[in-house]
Amino acid sequence: MIIVLLENAIDVLPKLRTKHFKFLRAIFRSLRKYRYVPIYVISRRMRMKSSHVRKIVEFLKDLGLVEMRKKEYEGYGLTMRGLDILALKALSGFVDIEKITHRYDVGKEADIHVCLSFDKKTYILKVFRLGRTSFKKVRSVRPSYETVAGGWILLSVNAARREYEILRRLWEGGISVPKPLYRAYHMILMEYVNGIELVKAYVTDPLKVFRNIIFEIFKAYYVVGVIHADLSEYNVLVDEKTSDIWIIDWPQWLEVEHEEAEGYMEKDMEQIVRFFVRKHRINPEILENIIEEIKNEFRISKHIP
Repeated sequence: MIIVLLENAIDVLPKLRTKHFKFLRAIFRSLRKYRYVPIYVISRRMRMKSSHVRKIVEFLKDLGLVEMRKKEYEGYGLTMRGLDILALKALSGFVDIEKITHRYDVGKEADIHVCLSFDKKTYILKVFRLGRTSFKKVRSVRPSYETVAGGWILLSVNAARREYEILRRLWEGGISVPKPLYRAYHMILMEYVNGIELVKAYVTDPLKVFRNIIFEIFKAYYVVGVIHADLSEYNVLVDEKTSDIWIIDWPQWLEVEHEEAEGYMEKDMEQIVRFFVRKHRINPEILENIIEEIKNEFRISKHIP
């Protein structure tokens, strides 16, 4: 697995000028049509002679922000680091990130970073990096990811857009998710939450944590009308002191009207029950009773027979 270091991209930002960002944006805007954008297309977009464009290319290529193709035609593509630069530049209009304090998690599809702004506020930054596994594997678990001309670059941007939209919807519906603040290309900036993955957490009151998780699952279902559809102990964050929880990683979410929604809802519940039975040795009947109790509370509040 290739890890692109976001810290390096932050260090590169001060070295770039307006013309460099203009060049990177020109490539990005052409990705739906080209994998490698012909130099004449870039020249036309930038209103600049090809000779001047090549000088910019050499500088950006040395920084690892673009890649070149010379077979068949002269063209240039955006690297993942180049996309990082565009996103960080766009993000700076909302908040100036001073540094990445640490990388919280590295997954097949995204990296989670904890970052610090110049005004010393802490944020979560989720950076989508599709392409570190095969497209066949990605599509097998993320059927919402459609093939696009721009390859992994645009797939990563589209994945971030889809998750940001559902996070906004969930947050506005009162669901316990990290508050989404801003999306820039393939990055989502969120409020920092003091939680660690359920699978790693030391839980003193497992029944309280279980109840909180189930409550949020049903709240998402009955209030917002969506199902996580990929829930496990790996995408629930827990505050070990308060037992507060946050549900994360929603790229596979489904509307409750979806024909397979009920099946996925059951799988989500089964996965969480299985974890608490295995990890905390709780009688599954106790957990099933909690599920029924919370489900009935929501059905009564919604006047569902």
